[in-house]
Amino acid sequence: MASSNKTGRTTSGATVARDFNNALNSTLGFEAMRFTANYARIAQGELRACDYEELMLAVRDAAKLLPDTIDPSKENEWPAEAEEINQRMEDKLKDYDKLAGCFKKLVENAHAAGIAANKRQQ
Repeated sequence: MASSNKTGRTTSGATVARDFNNALNSTLGFEAMRFTANYARIAQGELRACDYEELMLAVRDAAKLLPDTIDPSKENEWPAEAEEINQRMEDKLKDYDKLAGCFKKLVENAHAAGIAANKRQQ
């Protein structure tokens, strides 16, 4: 079913896809959520279950230490304790090409996505 005529006009699949994509992109925190979900999916496929669990706990712990104003699209200064978590996790992830070097970005995006979700609920 390539088109619908319920409203008296024909809507192509491409139009529906474009409108859907525009709606997603205008959703508060969408890019942060997308990055977080993609990284988590890759990590789950690459890491042992215990290492994946450790990664998720480290993300949670580091994100709690960040200020609410972190912008994942910019270079941010992290608190010392969060930096220690970052260094520990980067050392563990260094042998995984798809995961190495991105822990900070993961934490910042997960943090931003959580803040966006909280704002939507208020």
